[in-house]
Amino acid sequence: MAFKNILVPYDGSVPAIRAFNKAMEITKQHDSNLKVVTCLDITNLGGWYKDKRVNKGILKNAKNLTEEYFSKLDKTAKQNSIQVDFKIIESKSITKDLISFAKSKNIDLIVMGSFGRGGFDKVLLGSVSNGIMQKAKCPVLIIK
Repeated sequence: MAFKNILVPYDGSVPAIRAFNKAMEITKQHDSNLKVVTCLDITNLGGWYKDKRVNKGILKNAKNLTEEYFSKLDKTAKQNSIQVDFKIIESKSITKDLISFAKSKNIDLIVMGSFGRGGFDKVLLGSVSNGIMQKAKCPVLIIK
């Protein structure tokens, strides 16, 4: 089975970094297109109760931090002669938005960490990885 379009949901966690590295290996093996997506949870910014300007500031800071993460990943990818498309999505439902993105981009493999910064929904898998595993129409590779 050839994987032409690979997606890595990325949140900066150690499992997400491992997933990115594994996705690069697979990308090289299959001459695939690699996409990395970070979803910023706009429902959980922490400043909603004070002032909407606070939310805008938090979101701006989150985007800046994400761009820094992406820059580091891009450097690693370029060292391995891999081109990566990066995307930031403002999300109210991370699982739903990742599934929608995967469908719209004809993703045929999702490589993701077993859990990330969002904590645990289940004992072994994070809520996002668990949701993606259940709802994705393509294979999902979970990296510990």
